[in-house]
Amino acid sequence: MAGRDVLLMSPTGSGKSLTYQLPALALDGLVLVVSPLIALMKDQVDALQAKGIAARALNSSLTVKQQDDAVKAAIAGELDLLYITPERFRTAKFQAIESQLPIARLAIDEAHCISQWGHDFRPDYSKLGEYRERIGNPPVIAMTATATKKVINDVTRSLHLDKPLVLRAGIERKNLFMACTRVRTVDEKVPTIASRIAEIGGPGIVYSAVIKDLEALRDALVELGVPSLVYHGKLQSAERKSMQEAFMEAEDGVVLATNAFGMGVDKADIRFVIHAQVPGTLENWAQEVGRAGRDSKNAWCELLYLEEDLAIQQSFIEWQNPDLAYLMKVYEAIRGWGDRVQTKDFDDLRQEVGLETKADQRLTLCMRWLGMLGAIEGRLGDHSLRLVRPLDPDDLPEYLKSGKKLEMDLKALYRMMRFAKSRKVCRRVLLARYFDLREPHGNCGACDNCVNATEWRHREMEPREGAGPVHFEGVAEPDAPVRRKSSRKAGKTTRKKPGSRRGAKKKRTGGEAQTTTDGEAPKRKRRRGRRRKKAGAQSGEQTTTPPPQSSGEAKPKRKQPRRRRKKPSDPPSEAE
Repeated sequence: MAGRDVLLMSPTGSGKSLTYQLPALALDGLVLVVSPLIALMKDQVDALQAKGIAARALNSSLTVKQQDDAVKAAIAGELDLLYITPERFRTAKFQAIESQLPIARLAIDEAHCISQWGHDFRPDYSKLGEYRERIGNPPVIAMTATATKKVINDVTRSLHLDKPLVLRAGIERKNLFMACTRVRTVDEKVPTIASRIAEIGGPGIVYSAVIKDLEALRDALVELGVPSLVYHGKLQSAERKSMQEAFMEAEDGVVLATNAFGMGVDKADIRFVIHAQVPGTLENWAQEVGRAGRDSKNAWCELLYLEEDLAIQQSFIEWQNPDLAYLMKVYEAIRGWGDRVQTKDFDDLRQEVGLETKADQRLTLCMRWLGMLGAIEGRLGDHSLRLVRPLDPDDLPEYLKSGKKLEMDLKALYRMMRFAKSRKVCRRVLLARYFDLREPHGNCGACDNCVNATEWRHREMEPREGAGPVHFEGVAEPDAPVRRKSSRKAGKTTRKKPGSRRGAKKKRTGGEAQTTTDGEAPKRKRRRGRRRKKAGAQSGEQTTTPPPQSSGEAKPKRKQPRRRRKKPSDPPSEAE
């Protein structure tokens, strides 16, 4: 409100949107909101309009007339909020009218996308500092649910923030129970998820990284009598909308989804979030589990960790990090088409560069980079693409040329693996260390490393209505907490007693192992409280070969362990 730049990190569902929506109602002028997804901004605009707030969106999903109407309303001062994607700044139409907009504040949602070190980097987000200067440097509020200190610094630098107020409110809530369960095979996942759905009543989300695995999970759950919704990118827009609406309306619906589901889903009573496959980063995991328990009631958040799932995320990371050679390959393919470029589509380009799988995002990212650098304009989808100027590799950021981003993303996956496998440190402490936040003290009471997870779930979570006592074979559970042993109790140091067995052994042997003449250590029988007799006066019996003695030098006789008196029935010893 005072016009100071603000950088806010607050957990998912904590009400970050209010920090710019309320000023929009109190201030004169327009709050321009940058949002990464069209679907997300549509949900927010619909919710605001339902409350009677003058908000509109400007994106490619609207007709030309709808876009023109939104622009006219914004210029006329009839809007409080206008939502756009960062790519909108590059369009000639927007550049022609941006100086006419009465912009009072600039709000940037999902600000971690700005940073090259962020887990969801977008090239056009990195240019928002320049775009801000073009519209008159209005005060900025940048918001994210997850960001390390390195990302915070990168966002501050990129946006040219002037002595910003940085607020870091943590990344998790106390009502979320966090657990990581190690499974040995893929087959363990299905009964485990089915069991959790039966044991925990209310709505829930099960995330999976791969669409094929998601559909296989759906079929396996159906065989066990567990119904669910499915949401992923291969569904048609109408199907995705239908699935989301069904989940929002259901009191105890369960949706199996890729990470495309969740942004903008304002459902407060989600009781569990289960990850059937390991996410790529702790930022992703924290954002997705943050969709549970927004009503402040207890919620269960669990990761099923299978070692081989790491290979899936490694492939995703490689597909999200094109190197310089790949970018130049895409550019040369477009340049080689010449005047034929406007007859081509995305499938033609995919075939030209040899892209084998649609999950590979390198081609999409390269097109964004080429557009952001001004080498191309238009889109392949509507045959408006054209080459504007030659690409100079020196224009590219250094980390793209060096491969540093790929290296950092792989390290983030390694940290995710360490988090999943940790058995000794509170999960909230691990998150605080990763995000450079103040570490909590003591037992958090709400993670599998501090308390017994199975007991907590049975005690705190209500079972699904009508499920009854259901038992599935092969259900995996989180391990019990590991209790670390400490040598200090009540401030006292534990010391070995002089008569302890370890001390006695060292004293008896003089710190070295005694050996016989043939180099083998003799066996000893330890008998506490008994005096050992000397071995010299045994009636002709000898148990070990005496060591050689030098002439004129008497050696002390070696003490021998006390021997049991033989009975007549005992067999003779080898020495006899």
